[in-house]
Amino acid sequence: MTAFARAKEAITAIEEAERLLSQAKDALRSVAAQGDEPDVAGRILAEILKQGGSVSKHELYRLAAQHGMDRRGLGGFFRQSGKTSLYALPGDRVLITPYGVEQARRQVERERPLEYGEPEVNLARVAEPSFAEDWDSEEDSIYDTA
Repeated sequence: MTAFARAKEAITAIEEAERLLSQAKDALRSVAAQGDEPDVAGRILAEILKQGGSVSKHELYRLAAQHGMDRRGLGGFFRQSGKTSLYALPGDRVLITPYGVEQARRQVERERPLEYGEPEVNLARVAEPSFAEDWDSEEDSIYDTA
């Protein structure tokens, strides 16, 4: 094989590697973009949970519009196969299911992470005042050992 043929083969291999690399980059960008998309269904379920777990169908339509979802997309909440997030009650109300509550709570936790207070380093500050005041009382003397 001549040097020219080997160079041509190397260029072809590099071009193929660049093409595959470009495809991989596009796939990664697509996955990253999906992770940034808001969870509209979770937000709607969180709103329903905040309102007591049950809303009217009209209120459900209003929530869907508020979060940018078309009414036609609400059917996924009521699907019969798989996990059902909402249950249609007789009449005009819908009720959130245990699975829907789980999804709503996850959304609430994403929006508002758990907050921890500062730890109390001096526990005497949080002690019950009456306990601190009667430490040496006659009443508690029966527990003293000599």
